[in-house]
Amino acid sequence: MPLQPRAAYRASPINSVPFTLSLLAALPLALSLIATQVTAGTPDDPSVASDTAAARLDATLTLSGHLIGAGIGYKWGRGVLEYDGEERRFCIRGLSLGDVGAAKLEAHGGVFNLGSLEDFPGKYFGISTGVAIARGESAALLKNDRGVMIELESKVKGLRFSMAASGVRIILAKNDRC
Repeated sequence: MPLQPRAAYRASPINSVPFTLSLLAALPLALSLIATQVTAGTPDDPSVASDTAAARLDATLTLSGHLIGAGIGYKWGRGVLEYDGEERRFCIRGLSLGDVGAAKLEAHGGVFNLGSLEDFPGKYFGISTGVAIARGESAALLKNDRGVMIELESKVKGLRFSMAASGVRIILAKNDRC
């Protein structure tokens, strides 16, 4: 197989080593920026509580999904939000930087600062961490621009190493379809 001409190879910045290295170099910065956005205060400063410590639990959710990644990951799934005595189905899809492996997730968690159901769908940014070799666990903290926060604990089946910054989109299902 002949090599591609240099111009054709350069046409896609994702194929370049500098692009890949810049993504890897940006991971610690992205994680620290997201952690700063997701939480406020420090454990050593009792005068400033973290967002979730000061927030009220408004809903719970369960989620089943999959992920695949080799540095840059893609995740997708479906879940049920229990809010105000009702169950609402939703779908979640997104990308992450720092996920390696392929796995199936079963998660549950709390939703904080949910003023109304309309505040739940949308774009969330967050951080996650976890390890699984056949089986394992992971945790994630997500926050949207309306201040809604989701804390997730996951059981993982498959192979996964994650210290990831994520961006996901949640949409409410209509007639069990997303």
